[in-house]
Amino acid sequence: MQRMSWAHLLCQDKILPSSIRVNNDNERSEFERDRNKIIFAPCFRSLQNKTQLFPAPHNDFIHNRLTHSLEVAEVGKSLGNLVAKRIITNNVETGLMPDFAKDVADIISASCLLHDVGNPPFGHAGEDAISSYFKDNQAYLKKKLSLGVINQLAHFDGNAQTLRIISNSNSLNLTLATVATVIKYPTVYDKNSFYGVKHSVFNSELPLLYQAFEGCKIIKSVRHPNIFVRHPLVFLMEAADDICYRLLDLEDAHKIGLVSYLEAERLLVQIINSRRSDLSFVYDSLAFLSIEDKFARLRSYVINILINEAVNRFIEYYDDIMSGDYTRLIIDGKLYGLIDMLIYEQSELSDALQEINKYVQQNAYLHPPVVEIELAGYEILGFLLEQFVSAVIEQNSKRHDKLLQLLPEGALRSGMDTSQRVMAVIDYLSGMTDRFAYGLYRKLKGIDFPNVG
Repeated sequence: MQRMSWAHLLCQDKILPSSIRVNNDNERSEFERDRNKIIFAPCFRSLQNKTQLFPAPHNDFIHNRLTHSLEVAEVGKSLGNLVAKRIITNNVETGLMPDFAKDVADIISASCLLHDVGNPPFGHAGEDAISSYFKDNQAYLKKKLSLGVINQLAHFDGNAQTLRIISNSNSLNLTLATVATVIKYPTVYDKNSFYGVKHSVFNSELPLLYQAFEGCKIIKSVRHPNIFVRHPLVFLMEAADDICYRLLDLEDAHKIGLVSYLEAERLLVQIINSRRSDLSFVYDSLAFLSIEDKFARLRSYVINILINEAVNRFIEYYDDIMSGDYTRLIIDGKLYGLIDMLIYEQSELSDALQEINKYVQQNAYLHPPVVEIELAGYEILGFLLEQFVSAVIEQNSKRHDKLLQLLPEGALRSGMDTSQRVMAVIDYLSGMTDRFAYGLYRKLKGIDFPNVG
């Protein structure tokens, strides 16, 4: 029976040969270095001005993509450390390196930091806006672009854009283990795969996928031999993201007054109650705290519970994950994650999680400013795509020439074909912050003038 090995999965080889260092620093592992480089990378820093759920809030404590990613990384680090220790304790693998637990935690933490860097401005509405442009303009685009490229961009996914950023970066020379753990859906767009419509790879980045997966010895699916399975640590990176956004969207809704504290407390206590019938310790711990601290205390209890449950599910499905036999993890033709499996089961905990999902959907996702920024995202990105894509395709006017001068230095190089030039535009637009995209839209529309002082 095929089975992946941790000796290969924790591959320290890098995308490019290691560069010369100014000093012989051997104390940090290569996976720690990955995390350090990501923290200082411009693509990561730009997340501070990208919408998580609520747009441009006046409340400084609302999450943006940056704070969300930092919190996901901490949860991911805990998940990795606990799972690794369980693997060691259960003695299910032999020949593990002494730093196995630390390396696993560092890899997951690094991948969590990167998991959203490919997301365009305006949240998931930005992804939809890019997809809509390429769906709605196929008659024009197919005269210049292959249907394959149009189809990929008509199903634009921030996960695939993340891999483009890694591939094109001059500073992120990551280990292959970290790269493989970032690839949440290791396939190009294929609606018939068990990853559904989600994908983490454009055709242009397939060489990087093969390099990372060959280095880590990632296998193909047992029952779907044309499809790669995930690096096992992807399940934990995904679980960290799922835990955070489910709880922190509720917290943000509470902070801007859409959900009362008493209602939030009820929803969170249900999760705690699913694991402990005696709740006196909870209410005793909350008795003399401010509402802000009460919410923080409840959140910490709930995150602790969900981390433990995710660890248990990973160990339960350990053989399935390591062998690539996802039979028990595929439901109705779609691969489920660890938190998905937790919600899918019939239990008090799954009922509590489902109620939070429904409550946030009704009281936060449909909140007028959230809907408004989604509509604004469609308008702004749709307009910018129309301007820049036509400029790189046509190149037949002075206006087009001036638009191309706005692209970052080196974005367009001699010898690029039309598809590569269009992808350069996608790199530019998806890398924008909400504020920058909004400002550029207003300037190109003639609503605002740039500050030339």
